Amino acid sequence: MELSEFRAGIMDDVHFNASINGTSPREEFLALYAGILVEAEELEDFEQLAYEGIGSRNRKIQIDGYYYSEIDNCLNIIICPFIDSIEIQSLTATEAENQFRRARAFIEEARSGFIQKYAEESSPGYGLALDVQKRFSSVTKIKFYIITDMVMSNRIREIQSTSLGNSVAEYHIWDISRLQNLQESKTGKEEIVIDLKEFSEQGIPCLEAGSNNEYTAYLCSIPGAILADLYNRYGGRLLEGNVRSFLSAKGKINKEIRNTILNRPEMFFAYNNGIAATAYAVKVEYGAACPYITEITSLQIVNGGQTTVSLAAVAVNDKSKALDLKNIYVPMKLSVVTPEKAMELIPNIAKYANKQNKVSDADFFSNHAFHIRMEDLSRRILAPAVMGNQFGTRWYYERTRGQYKQEQARMTRVQKDKFVIQNPKTQLFTKTDLAKFVNIYRQLPHHVSTGAQKNFIRFAEWASEAWEKNETDFNEAFFRKIVCLNILYKKSDYLVKHASWYEMGYKAQVVTYTLSYLFYTIEQRPGDVVLDFRSIWNNQNISHALELQLEQIAEIMYNHLVSPNREVENVTEWAKREACWKMAKQIEVPLSDKFLSELMPACEEQEENRNAGKEQRLQNKASLMIQVAEYGADKWKVLLEWGTANHIFTPQEISFIRAAVSMEEGKFPSEKQCIKIMQLLKKAKEEGVE
Repeated sequence: MELSEFRAGIMDDVHFNASINGTSPREEFLALYAGILVEAEELEDFEQLAYEGIGSRNRKIQIDGYYYSEIDNCLNIIICPFIDSIEIQSLTATEAENQFRRARAFIEEARSGFIQKYAEESSPGYGLALDVQKRFSSVTKIKFYIITDMVMSNRIREIQSTSLGNSVAEYHIWDISRLQNLQESKTGKEEIVIDLKEFSEQGIPCLEAGSNNEYTAYLCSIPGAILADLYNRYGGRLLEGNVRSFLSAKGKINKEIRNTILNRPEMFFAYNNGIAATAYAVKVEYGAACPYITEITSLQIVNGGQTTVSLAAVAVNDKSKALDLKNIYVPMKLSVVTPEKAMELIPNIAKYANKQNKVSDADFFSNHAFHIRMEDLSRRILAPAVMGNQFGTRWYYERTRGQYKQEQARMTRVQKDKFVIQNPKTQLFTKTDLAKFVNIYRQLPHHVSTGAQKNFIRFAEWASEAWEKNETDFNEAFFRKIVCLNILYKKSDYLVKHASWYEMGYKAQVVTYTLSYLFYTIEQRPGDVVLDFRSIWNNQNISHALELQLEQIAEIMYNHLVSPNREVENVTEWAKREACWKMAKQIEVPLSDKFLSELMPACEEQEENRNAGKEQRLQNKASLMIQVAEYGADKWKVLLEWGTANHIFTPQEISFIRAAVSMEEGKFPSEKQCIKIMQLLKKAKEEGVE
């Protein structure tokens, strides 16, 4: 695809989102691009925060967003020069330098206290400036990002890092061309090509440990100094996403690992389990004693994140001990897989590499059966026809980024038009959206306020446990409730944005707290009542009484969040504290009689949920019977012969498989038999059947 065509498609999406959300195209472009960078794991998360001002000596200050990475102790600052022209324009070296200078000025003026002196105390810029001065005062690295719809000039080469106080400042430009390359890559990530000869004269010693048509395995011994240098250069991009999430939740430095590094470096190889990693390609050169890996493409550490981060921390924070890293050698198992196979194999490599540690299945939740079911429900369930329409529509759940567009890729114009009518873009939502809606409903606004990725981790932990306990709870009724929460969120967002009392900033936090408070205060009512989701679903909208109630709660939540008596000066950070939510729950907001009259008895909702659970169980059984039939009598016969020859199955289990083989005689297994038959197929696969 030509760059101009790609950019035009992006700008169409940007302007569509701006018209729907009542925001500026610049805001929507930044949100879209930053979301893609988070998905590609270039950023851990993103907080949109627009601030412009004039600093000391009349210099311009500007930023558009930020995120602090606890693992890397790195502050990411984003600035977005957005042209929004029909023709593609060039980002010159001079303009890039000007943009970076404005973003650097924010850090410098915040550290000096200049911004805090002149900015409005309730503004997001004021809160971040305070954090830069205090909470982020000892960051080891600050990454400045330019995110733009322009094309970077060919005259811009690698931008050298500089010092900014005691921090290292790095500079990164993400233009529209780089976005296209990222979107069109086979893995959805930008490849990092590491020349290991920059870190060691020969590279890393290795032994090939096996190879097939899917991957090649190497056993390596990587010097601790090289592993630390790699991490300190590339940061969290080297950690497979789920490992990074695990470290964020569990704390980044293991004290026992650190103790070995500092006091017994020569024993590190013996004491440490080593790391497991993946890559897309390697270059191997043969030395006198052994082969050496000299170049590695898209290195991802899938197990051993704490080892890596601990070594890197010593290299930065314990300069006197950094030389000892040369005496440390880390065992590394490296699996080289092609980009085509990466999406299939890397999650499994990560999952099984982490089985020895306490990393739950929630850490690999992206491929969980929960998402597959939500995707299936979103393709089947039609929302009621409203607003004079003569047809129902679907709420499209995008389980993986880009599904909505990919599904249309091979359609004719007529087919595309029909698809968009049935699946309006305004009704598309993602995994992180779903996690946000559920945790708002679970009355965890402080978790939701931590950002999309951190909130998703917490949601995943809850959902995977709930799934194991009773997966039939995630049924059609659950999906309809998610849609209703989506409608509630969008309506609340609109109400806050257009409220007379609202000033720019903290809209997401206000909406989140407003809805959680709504569910909390209903829960506290006598009479065991709940919000009438059935009515919201049927009307695909909220009632006027609920709208007025939300407006009232939202203003009170806004005042609570920006109250001068708050415990944390940065409102964005204050919203993340459980103390903030506890104080919000102590506020009494009167509920109108009209709104209260619209609440429904909880027993009616419970009955609907029970019926939906029964229906889901029936669907599960039907699905198993279909799977048994589709597997085919011939394959069941082969499985029976293999299991009998290898003494895998008990006599009773053999009788179940014979029931499947009997399909060739026109006899079909019962529902209960099908459940057992599919369990035996799983058992056989675990025992190595092809």
